[in-house]
Amino acid sequence: MVEILNNDKGPFQVLFGDDASADPNIVFPIVIAVFVIMVVIALRITLKDKGKSEMSEDELEKDRALLDDRLRQQAAFLGEEYKPERARAKEAEEIAEANRRIGGQQNKGN
Repeated sequence: MVEILNNDKGPFQVLFGDDASADPNIVFPIVIAVFVIMVVIALRITLKDKGKSEMSEDELEKDRALLDDRLRQQAAFLGEEYKPERARAKEAEEIAEANRRIGGQQNKGN
């Protein structure tokens, strides 16, 4: 990399040959076009993923099982008894709060 940057010819000629041209009138429009294409692709990907963050019941059960295991270990470490009912109640509260916030934001935008 250092050889490319310290060369007398310049980095563009070293990479693409002596007869290569780094004319800004050619390079800048190409760079701008590539940038615009990449932004459009990124926006399409983000819009396509919108709304897919909800978990299926199977995924939710697996997630609950992992959380229960961790919480059981934590309760055992603290010398307490783990009660999954409390975890489910807390989960329901958090889901209701998230739905309230998302619903509130959607209503404000319309």
